[in-house]
Amino acid sequence: MFIARQPIFNKSMEVFGYELLYRSGSDSKGFDGTSSSHATASVIGGLFESGIDQIVDDKRAFINFDADFISSDLPELIENHRLIIEVLEDVEVNENLVLRIKDLKSKGYRIALDDFVEAYELYPLVPLADIIKYYLMMTPLDTIKSAVSKALSENKVLLAEKIESEAEFNLAK
Repeated sequence: MFIARQPIFNKSMEVFGYELLYRSGSDSKGFDGTSSSHATASVIGGLFESGIDQIVDDKRAFINFDADFISSDLPELIENHRLIIEVLEDVEVNENLVLRIKDLKSKGYRIALDDFVEAYELYPLVPLADIIKYYLMMTPLDTIKSAVSKALSENKVLLAEKIESEAEFNLAK
């Protein structure tokens, strides 16, 4: 088992944190279809085996969580100032999930919505989210201008995924 470490940069091109992703081997180029539960458990196990400081230094660890792992005690094994809980895009939102996310937030954890493509004003987890990650191949910048303005007015941190050039970076910035 290997952990891929994808840097997340701020507007000044400084590393803000790392998204940690499960990889099945050293030559793995991407996600291999392993269940989200297995992937998350492997990443968290790797953090404890190698040490979080070895993997993310003094930065934050962004880790994907499905509903089962959010509902478990697993997120609380990692210090709240080190972990960003990424709620996967296919998580079914229900009352229990909302209550658990509120509980985690009350304990100081930050919540990110991964690959966000929903209607900003209608999605029930938006008020609880600290970070919204837009996957720019699914949500081009010109289609989310009003949502971005609203999110910024609410002090949300916005992340753009799949920035492949300096021009795209400057546009997203």
